[in-house]
Amino acid sequence: MHDLSLYLLEMIENSVRAGASRIQITLTVDRKTDDVRLIVDDDGWGLPAPADQVLDPFFTTKPGKKTGLGLSLLRAEAQAAGGDLEIGSSPTLGGARVAVHMRLDHIDRLPLGDMGASLVVAAVTNPQVKFEVSFAGDQFSSPLVHAPPAVAARYWHTLDPERVT
Repeated sequence: MHDLSLYLLEMIENSVRAGASRIQITLTVDRKTDDVRLIVDDDGWGLPAPADQVLDPFFTTKPGKKTGLGLSLLRAEAQAAGGDLEIGSSPTLGGARVAVHMRLDHIDRLPLGDMGASLVVAAVTNPQVKFEVSFAGDQFSSPLVHAPPAVAARYWHTLDPERVT
């Protein structure tokens, strides 16, 4: 995938397939620590298998598919940019948590992409899910818990590190 927003859609799809009715998305851009962090928590059924198995590119829970490349590719992208991907149980919602972080200024860091559009697409195609969105950067903090997706989408564009001054 070409940018982090596409991986966000994949993580949301995984949460919805796991029966999530509530998904928390947190994005933090921190220039002081040179870190970009995206965390997706849900209240679904949790991980379908042990974490190391879920990150295996040949493991999938989707019928008719032979591979499950999304999370394993994201982990490789994060590691290439000086970060990593962790998966486990959500401490806030009880389902699954996927947390990815990478160095903000690393040459191999994925672009953030159009996070706003990805969030709107996810919300429109999954009206049964309550999305809770928050994000922060060095010069701003905008907790948008329970915000309508269209409102949240307007603010995602400010998270592009190239636009943050």
